[in-house]
Amino acid sequence: MAETTTNKRIIIPVHDGSEFFPDYADYAIIDLDAKSIERIMALSTAVRDLKVYKVAEFNYDCDFMTADWDAEPDNGKVALKEFEGRMECNTLNVTDSDFFWSGLYKHTDVRWETNTVPLAVLDMTDVYDEREACAAESGDNEYNLHGTSGDNNEHEETGP
Repeated sequence: MAETTTNKRIIIPVHDGSEFFPDYADYAIIDLDAKSIERIMALSTAVRDLKVYKVAEFNYDCDFMTADWDAEPDNGKVALKEFEGRMECNTLNVTDSDFFWSGLYKHTDVRWETNTVPLAVLDMTDVYDEREACAAESGDNEYNLHGTSGDNNEHEETGP
């Protein structure tokens, strides 16, 4: 079996359409090889040639992760741990200037979508990492991407 090498690593936030869905992913990690990069560029050219908004195709290159606020930061950014849920109907969506992934949480009607990535990122040599930065010892990392606090007592009323 031939070994494939990663030419580009992308770490981008995942957003979903439900504020009540409890088991969500925070980030997607995508490792693109030369063939995947070439495919994205070809799809972008097709979008321009066809004068359409976007082209979408099934693509399962994303590995999903959740923020691990209890772990030490990873190079100044939030540490990640494996997402225990599953996704389905994953699509790579390519426009004339950027690309992103979207799909559904398995066995639900909850849609998810990643941040968009500019095509110019594919020419950059370093990792494209949009993880949240951790503030050293400030306690600023108590909030996750979905806007809820890890402290369940923050809204308790106190006596008069």
